[in-house]
This record gives sequence, C-alpha cells and structure tokens, in this order.
Amino acid sequence: QFASAEESFDGKLDNYKTIAAVYARMESCISVLSDLKERKSYIFYGALGQDLGIADEGATHELDSIWEAEVLSRIPSEELRRKQEEEMKFFSFVKKKTDEADRYYMVSSLTMRTRSGELRPVIHKIFYFHCGKTIRYALCLYIAASSALTESRIVNSRTGEEIPLCKIDSSDMLSSREKEVLKLISKGHSSKEIADILGISIYTVSRHRQNIIESMNVRNSLQACRMAHQMGLI
Repeated sequence: QFASAEESFDGKLDNYKTIAAVYARMESCISVLSDLKERKSYIFYGALGQDLGIADEGATHELDSIWEAEVLSRIPSEELRRKQEEEMKFFSFVKKKTDEADRYYMVSSLTMRTRSGELRPVIHKIFYFHCGKTIRYALCLYIAASSALTESRIVNSRTGEEIPLCKIDSSDMLSSREKEVLKLISKGHSSKEIADILGISIYTVSRHRQNIIESMNVRNSLQACRMAHQMGLI
C-alpha cells in the first residue's frame, strides 16, 4: 500500500524513481514518473527509447513539466488526443478510489514514430498514486508491442478484473457550476464577465478555474475547454 500521508509520500519520491527506472530496464520501455504537485517529470529510457531514436538506452531526463514533450511528439496527433482523453477518464475514476488507487492501472494501444518516420505499435500503461485525498504522482510506461489491443481498459491488479474504458462515465468530472464557467471561458469571456453573468465574485470564478484545471489534470483553461468539448462535457 502506498503511503497515505503527504509527509511520508513526499519522502518516497526516490523510491518511486527507483521503481520507474526498474520498469525501464525490465520492460525495455520508456518510463515517465510525473510529480503533479511540483510539475516535474523524470524520464528513464530503456531499449525502446533508443529504438525510436529519442535517447540512448539507460539515459535519464528531468523536466520542469508533467508533459514529456520529447516522447509525446512521436505519437500521431489524433492518437495523442485520444490518449489525453482516456487519461482524463482514468484520472476521474482513480480520484474516487482514495483508499484503493494503487490497485488500478489503465492500459491502451498507441503508435509511435521512429526517427525515420516508421510507426511502431506501443502499449501504454498509466498508474496514478494518491497522497491522502489528492493524486500526487503518475507513472506512464511506453512498452514495445507486436500488435494493438482490442480496446483500452482499466485493470485491477489485485483481482484481475478488467473494465472497458468506454464504460466509464466521466460526465461528473466537473460540477454543473464548473461546466457553466468553462462554457463561458470557451466563449471568450473574462473572469470579470463570468462573475457578472453568473452573479458570483471574481474570487469564486478563479477558484472554479483552478478546480477545473486540477480535476481535469490539464495545463490551463484553454486546454480544459478543448478537452471538455472532445469529451462532450460542455
């Protein structure tokens, strides 16, 4: 069981980095550990990184971002959008599993471009880890595959139960008020205009904006608008 108190969880960062590094070696994969609070990522490259022409096997990179651009740039744009939407659904699912977050991971298929432009099938796995009631870390694995999976799914690693991701309802990811705010943001309204339209304070609008970004695990309100439209939330 992963530590539940923030103090002890923070103290486990080196352990999580070790786990990510071991995955990279054992699975010959690209392993990305992201600290969602500090907005930092640690990338560990197995043989796949070298095969794709991204980095030598055994290389490690540290980024001041939770978006591993050098890896994501190798994924075709349509698949990348699907990946982000699926991760958001899984993020919403795991947020409700405060005491069981470490039991679940999501697995899906992607293709990634080699330096020569060839597309290679890859299995993508992602784990989210809670810190108290807050999700603190994400671990993404990009593993070479011979073929694609039939569908994306959530797996309970303890029981073996599999849940097709298409059956996960993420419509409650945002509250009705947050959806109202996001709709107005998407129409180009400023925080002051949104406050006037909804009859709330600018402080409350700012709080809703921040909650939306945290709930959807996105970089900013514009990305939240784009993803919410794709998912049919607004």
